[in-house]
Amino acid sequence: MSVIWLHPGDVDVPEGLKAAVARGAVTPLAQADLSEAVLMRHRGLVTGMLFDQDAAMALRPALERFLDAGGRWFFNGHVMRPLLDGLMQYQPMTTPKRSDFALIACQPHPVFAGIDVASLETNRGVAGFYGRGCNPPPPGAVVINTLGPRDVAVDWVWHRPHGGAFFSHAGNDLAQIATMHGIGERVWANIIAWAAGGPCISGGEGRTGAVSSDVGWLRRDASRIDVSVEGGAESRLVATNAGTYYQIEALEGPRYRAIFDDVVAPEAIDRVLKPDDILLVSCRTPPSRMIAQRERIARHLEAGGTVIAMGESRSDLWLPNIAFTPVETNFWWWLTPEADLGVRIAAPDHPLLAGMADRDVTWHLHGWFVPPQGAQVLIVDEHGRAIAYDDRVSTQGRMIVTSLDPIYHHGSRFMPATTRFLDRFLPNLRGLLETSAENDGA
Repeated sequence: MSVIWLHPGDVDVPEGLKAAVARGAVTPLAQADLSEAVLMRHRGLVTGMLFDQDAAMALRPALERFLDAGGRWFFNGHVMRPLLDGLMQYQPMTTPKRSDFALIACQPHPVFAGIDVASLETNRGVAGFYGRGCNPPPPGAVVINTLGPRDVAVDWVWHRPHGGAFFSHAGNDLAQIATMHGIGERVWANIIAWAAGGPCISGGEGRTGAVSSDVGWLRRDASRIDVSVEGGAESRLVATNAGTYYQIEALEGPRYRAIFDDVVAPEAIDRVLKPDDILLVSCRTPPSRMIAQRERIARHLEAGGTVIAMGESRSDLWLPNIAFTPVETNFWWWLTPEADLGVRIAAPDHPLLAGMADRDVTWHLHGWFVPPQGAQVLIVDEHGRAIAYDDRVSTQGRMIVTSLDPIYHHGSRFMPATTRFLDRFLPNLRGLLETSAENDGA
């Protein structure tokens, strides 16, 4: 029985996983194809940062039965939905200092066999990549690694009372972090061996460190999903939520939630979108899910609608007339004294950029665009190439396109510049909607 590596669809198998796939130890599976019958034919399950927790809620009973039957689940990321009985919502560290990111090995575990855990604490001397909080461990869980003096349980394993085991890594994908340190293949091998039923430990004491055990789940209000498209022409701001932990936090968390009229899965666009709506496609939405909505989005634009396409969602694959060139991301430019990434606001008078300075649009780059003639360039890189622009010429509607990915970083609670950006951009976007409504009514 092999281990399922779950992915959102149409993605490459990680280099460190290819050998296991080739020998049949791992089965890559698109999440849309996951079912109870498929689960029960496998020994383990590995999920990552693109895991759709909303879709998984429909399979919650099947996931419980899979574990009850002795299955194992290696979970990367922040628990934002009640995926299993006994799990609690991710809790971040508040106002962390450098010392809070010290990675402390508390208990040996086969997932970390042959790994110097302390070496994962920093990358090029920068801390915070490994984790910035925890999924509070249930009673009986064994805490493997903690963060800093607050004793925050960033890694733990839980042998459930009814059977099976759940391993929680409360950060971006552990194997991806290990790959940045040149040990991705070893960590992948350890994860797959554990998920396949290899040696483990059990019988520990769950600890939550500096978090609260009284956790209320983020939930969508019933009034804000499955809305009727009948009646009224009032413009709304609709955002896509692919169920990833970073989108749930950014779109449904208290900081920005009131800005949106509706937050829906990409597959619900056809059901909820009205001609006067602004559609915001969130950062790092799996492209395959937007490609499936390409025709519906085209109709929205031809009807005069507006689409905001955020970074790392590959808008060139599902929007018309997009010419995009990806670049290798330099996460480390700022380590050089007096370094300047060169990102500049090119249209300071544009309403979406009101109140912003260059530093608010500067964190790192993922690529650049060649806007169509007549489009307005909003933000440029050091070479003057567009990384955000406003296109009212390619369609009857309006496309605002960027390669910046602030929703992902804010939702991951990493990179303050992205929160500064959203603190201005999202209210500005709301103002754009209201101004448009006033103009329509004039």
